Amino acid sequence: MFTLFSDRLQLIPLTLSDLRLLAESRHEFETTYGLALSDLALNPEYDFMDEFTETLTSYVIPAVEAHPDAWFRYTSWLIVHRERNLTIGGMGGTGAADENGQVMFGYFIDRKFEGQGFASEAAGRYVRWLFEFDDVKAVIADTPAEHQASQKVLIRNGFESAGPVEEGLRWIRYRPETVQV
Repeated sequence: MFTLFSDRLQLIPLTLSDLRLLAESRHEFETTYGLALSDLALNPEYDFMDEFTETLTSYVIPAVEAHPDAWFRYTSWLIVHRERNLTIGGMGGTGAADENGQVMFGYFIDRKFEGQGFASEAAGRYVRWLFEFDDVKAVIADTPAEHQASQKVLIRNGFESAGPVEEGLRWIRYRPETVQV
């Protein structure tokens, strides 16, 4: 298994067996992998934890099953605080780029770790990794219109507003050598 590292974080892609174990019990998952036990508390205003749980079983696990040779592009990734060996969030993408060369990604950070630059650091490292794939010409993310903190994470990582969408605002970052015409 490979992981991605940044200054303070480790991003760990979850295998199919990891995803199944996590779906059953976060406590069992963290114990099995020697992580400190987390008590993830996400902003209840946006139901991010419910969205993560639903997405895990309805999209991520089936997508990883369907793409065994490229599972790491479809899976969820843990955001682990390296010094504390503690899960402080998660992220993931939609897999291979679509017909326009775009991949969507999303992320969440435990409320106890918000405002400390962890989301920006994790998003930056993950997006750089996505651009290592030749098919990825742009990365997109959607945020609730009023979620200023998440929008700042994207702006810090070179994203620009692409306008309103059903779920709020869409943001886009083009591959550095790609020029938008």
